[in-house]
Amino acid sequence: MYIYQQQQMSVFTAPSGAPWPRGTAIALEPFPQHAGFIDYTTTGEQIMVHKSLRGAVVTWPEEFNPQGYAYRVLRVPANQCEADRWLSTAYAAVERGDSWSGFDNCQDFIWQAIIERKHSPTRDALLGVAIVGGVIAMAING
Repeated sequence: MYIYQQQQMSVFTAPSGAPWPRGTAIALEPFPQHAGFIDYTTTGEQIMVHKSLRGAVVTWPEEFNPQGYAYRVLRVPANQCEADRWLSTAYAAVERGDSWSGFDNCQDFIWQAIIERKHSPTRDALLGVAIVGGVIAMAING
């Protein structure tokens, strides 16, 4: 796995300098990892499809990553058909006006499109810490 620095320009690019293909799923570093899909307008401008606190949205890359954080690639679609399937699921959420919550966040949004089930590593980690903390507290106060 590689961590990439966001370029000064408002486009996410591969180490070769070429823009990532449409449907590429990325997550910003550091924790928590905001995630979204890369797509392109009909005129070739890069856009992001993601779920923010405003809900499922389509924004420019600089709105997705205003601080210019490093990012990592979660998945690159194997072909155009796979990209279309992932993005179709994402755009359907935008059209429905899906909202954000701790139990339906940006990571769930990505993985729902890719593996057809919700998954949030950030939420899983936070719940794990809470459970371990609770067990330790019960053992100490036991």
